[in-house]
Amino acid sequence: MAFAQLDRSSKELELAVLERWQEEDLFRQTLEATANGEPFVFYEGPPTANGRPGIHHVFARTIKDLICRYQTMLGRSVTRIAGWDTHGLAVEIEVEKALNISGKSDIEALGVAEFNARSKESVWTYKADWEKMSERIGYWLDYSRPYVTYSNDYIESVWWLLRQLADKGLLYEGHKVLPYCPRCGTALSSHELALGYATHKSPSIYVLFRVAGDVERHLLVWTTTPWTLPSNIAIAVNPDFTYLELDVDGRRIIVEESIAEHVAVVGATHG
Repeated sequence: MAFAQLDRSSKELELAVLERWQEEDLFRQTLEATANGEPFVFYEGPPTANGRPGIHHVFARTIKDLICRYQTMLGRSVTRIAGWDTHGLAVEIEVEKALNISGKSDIEALGVAEFNARSKESVWTYKADWEKMSERIGYWLDYSRPYVTYSNDYIESVWWLLRQLADKGLLYEGHKVLPYCPRCGTALSSHELALGYATHKSPSIYVLFRVAGDVERHLLVWTTTPWTLPSNIAIAVNPDFTYLELDVDGRRIIVEESIAEHVAVVGATHG
């Protein structure tokens, strides 16, 4: 009973403090008090407001708030600019679910302009929840002038920054292997990949590769990743293995010695 009373008292005290901060407009007062201080620019890493905030957001925002309050205590002018992430695969997937469609072909049938408009609406679904959560945990942000990632001003600022990097010779063209979503038809960022994945069983397959210059001879390859076949440009062999050349249904098949018997059975069964 004592613990329950303590919990209620703590909650009541928190709410009373928050109410007093609002009545005094304390956040604005701190900004004015340090307006002439050394700038400490803070732009909130923007959340996507088409999903509800979770406890992990509370943890992250508490740490951010500690840093900003500390810098304010040092007399610095801390901007605390709020932001909204309004694009990306997470947004598109939510809209697809709402419209009961899937993939690029369905989006194009609906119309890209219409899909973009739906996405811009969807992204604000839980905006009030985010602002309420931030207020409840005492996280001060300036929501009066947030940056919005789908706005032309924001997009142009990103291009401007890229131009500055290019002019300084800090950009280069290279190659990088990325996760790819065949349904969405796009590469995936680490954040998008972290949204979750479904376990999928794909069949393993045997593939014959014709030896260059000899239409009768083939190399037999077994793979558990058939989706990689379109990008194949070579076949690797191990110099320490022994390979046999078999006659299977009138074709010369080159295989590794330990699986030769199995290959012969496969040929006899499915030839």
